[in-house]
Amino acid sequence: MKVHVEVVSKAPPGGRCEFYDRAFFELVKSYENLYYTLIPSNLYEGDVVPPAVLVNGEVVEPEDGLLLTPDEIVEVLKKKGAKPRIPEEEIKGRLERAYDEFIGGV
Repeated sequence: MKVHVEVVSKAPPGGRCEFYDRAFFELVKSYENLYYTLIPSNLYEGDVVPPAVLVNGEVVEPEDGLLLTPDEIVEVLKKKGAKPRIPEEEIKGRLERAYDEFIGGV
């Protein structure tokens, strides 16, 4: 089973769109069955408002309404059947560094 992550990004990307793009691109290396597509909003044919993350076609809503946290990302991937290549804590650590870098730059 493949887990497909789509990030619908503003064109040009910035802020949250850029964070999601970097985070999920990095995660492709961390999971066996994860693949990722970045879709600029001007090419997206669906009805979500960017920035948006879809996993296997379902929109993932952040708890705070703004930005998915590392824990939320790992949890949704686990629920959808993503198989980690490395320990989950290492994956969370990678995401937390990217998250902290993003938050620190806002």
